[in-house]
Amino acid sequence: MDHPYKSFWHETASFNNINKNVQNAHNVQNAHNVQNAHMENKEFDILIIGAGLSGLNTAYLLMNKGYKIGIIDASNIGYGTSGYTTAKVTIQHNLIYDYLIRNFSLDTAKEYYTANLDGISLYKDIIDNNNIDCDFTKDDAILYTTDSKNIYDLKSEYEAYKRLNIDSELVENFHLPFPISSGLIIKNQYKFNPLKYLFSIANILVNNNIKIYENVRAIDIISDNKPYDVITDKGHIYADKVIVTSHYPFDRTLGAFFLKLSAEKSYVIACKTSIKKFDGMYLSIDKNVRSLRYYKHNNQDILLVGGCNHKVGAVNEESVCYRELEEYLIKHFSKFETIAKWSTQDCMTHDKIPCIGNIDKRHKDIYVATGYNKWGMTSSAVAANIIKNRILHNLDSYSDIFSPYRHFSVNLNSVKEFGESGGNAIVGLGKRFLIYSKKELEALENCDGTVINHNLTKLGVYLDENNTFHCIKPICTHLGCEVKFNKAERTWDCRCHGSRFDVYGNIIQGPAAIPLKYYCVKKDELLNE
Repeated sequence: MDHPYKSFWHETASFNNINKNVQNAHNVQNAHNVQNAHMENKEFDILIIGAGLSGLNTAYLLMNKGYKIGIIDASNIGYGTSGYTTAKVTIQHNLIYDYLIRNFSLDTAKEYYTANLDGISLYKDIIDNNNIDCDFTKDDAILYTTDSKNIYDLKSEYEAYKRLNIDSELVENFHLPFPISSGLIIKNQYKFNPLKYLFSIANILVNNNIKIYENVRAIDIISDNKPYDVITDKGHIYADKVIVTSHYPFDRTLGAFFLKLSAEKSYVIACKTSIKKFDGMYLSIDKNVRSLRYYKHNNQDILLVGGCNHKVGAVNEESVCYRELEEYLIKHFSKFETIAKWSTQDCMTHDKIPCIGNIDKRHKDIYVATGYNKWGMTSSAVAANIIKNRILHNLDSYSDIFSPYRHFSVNLNSVKEFGESGGNAIVGLGKRFLIYSKKELEALENCDGTVINHNLTKLGVYLDENNTFHCIKPICTHLGCEVKFNKAERTWDCRCHGSRFDVYGNIIQGPAAIPLKYYCVKKDELLNE
C-alpha cells in the first residue's frame, strides 16, 4: 500500500529484518478469488484487528498461553496511529487528575493513575527482558503555561497530584527559549522511538508462531454465533475471541462508538534548530497548544513541535496549521530546518477516559481498545493489561472505569464535547444536499480538489499535475457524511468520524471499511460535457 506521507519515525526505524512469517496479503495475485483464498476460512483462537502498539502489546502478553493467535492490519505495521505520535510515555495526561476527582471521584483518579503506572512498567519489563533498542530514556514531563491566567489550573492539578501521592513540583518563572509563567513537573517519565519498539515486538511475535497479516482490512464482524465470522477484503476469518485495536472501531453496530467518540487532528514538525537542546517533554495548557520534545538521531538533536489541535473537518485549509507551527518556530527558535512534518488523528471520548474491555454487555469475547484522548503510548499498554486479564480471568483494580459500555458522565465538558462532535456530523450530512457550481471545477488548479454537482450527481474531483481528474463519490462509506478535500496532504477527509481516503478512493484511515467509488477522466473531456 502506498502511503501519502510519512512521519519522522519512519525515517529512523527499519523493518527490513522482519521475519518472513509476516504475510503481506497485498502481494498475492490480483485476481479476486486468489486474494480471497489467501485468507479465506483461516481460523484462530484469538484474532487481533490492528497491528499497532495496542494490538502487538496485547499479543505479546497472550503469547505462549496456549492460544492460536492471528493479527491483521488494514495497512502495514507502523503506518497507523502508532507511527504518527510524539511518543511520550508518561502518566501526565494534560489536566486529567483534577478533572477526574471533580467529575468522578478520588478513587477513579487513583485507578486511572495506577493503570497508567502499570502501563509504563509493562514497557520497561518488555524492553528490559528482550533487550530492545528503541531509545527508551528517562525525561521529565512538564505541563506549562505562558499565560498567567492559567496558573490556577496548574495549581489545581498540582493539588490533585498531592492527593494521589504523585511526586511532582510546581515551578514558576523558568525559561525555555521563551518565558513560561508556570510549569508542573513529574520526573522520571519516559520517551522512546515507537517504531523501533513496534518492529522489535513484531519480530518477537512471529518468532513465537504468531502470524501477522498486512493489508487485510476488516469490514464487518458477524457476531450472532461463535466462532465469530470476521469479514475482510481478503476473505472470511473465524475466531473464538476478537480484539479490535484498529484506532476507531470499524464495525458500525457493535458498541455504537459513533456516539461515544469524536476525532481530533493535530500536527507535528520535526526539525533541526539553532537553539541549544533543552531537557524535558513539554505540553502547554494554553489555547494554542504546543508540544515540545527532543530526539537524538544520527548524533543530532531533532526537535519535535506539535500543536494546532482541531476537530476533524473544522479547518478548511490545513496548510494553515503547518504554517502556524512554522511561524512559532521562527519566533522562538530563530533558524530551523524541517526534517519531516505530518498530522495525526486521535479518538476522543466525551468523558476523557479511554474505552477498553468488552465491546458491549452481550459479547463477552469481543474486546475493544479506543478513545485514548491523545495519550496512546501508555493507554495502549493499559489496554494490553486489561484485555489480557479479561481473557486469562485475572483480576485488576481498574478495568471497570475503562468499560466501553459504562455510563458516560454528563458534565459541562462532556456536553460541550458531544455538542461539538455532533455538530460536525450534522454539518457533514447536511452538506450532501448543497449544490456546487460548475465554475468551481473550471477554476480548479492542478494538485487541488473540490466537490461539484455533475449531472445531478455529487462528485469529488482532484486534478493532478497531468490534467487528469480523479473522481470519487464524496460520501463516506462509514455513516454517509460528505468528505472534503485536504489540499495540504492531498486526501479526502470525513469531518464526522475522521475517515480518510486518498485521491483514488482508497482508505488511509478508518473507521470506514469500504473504499470510495472511483474513476478518472481527462479535464477537457469532463468540462466539455
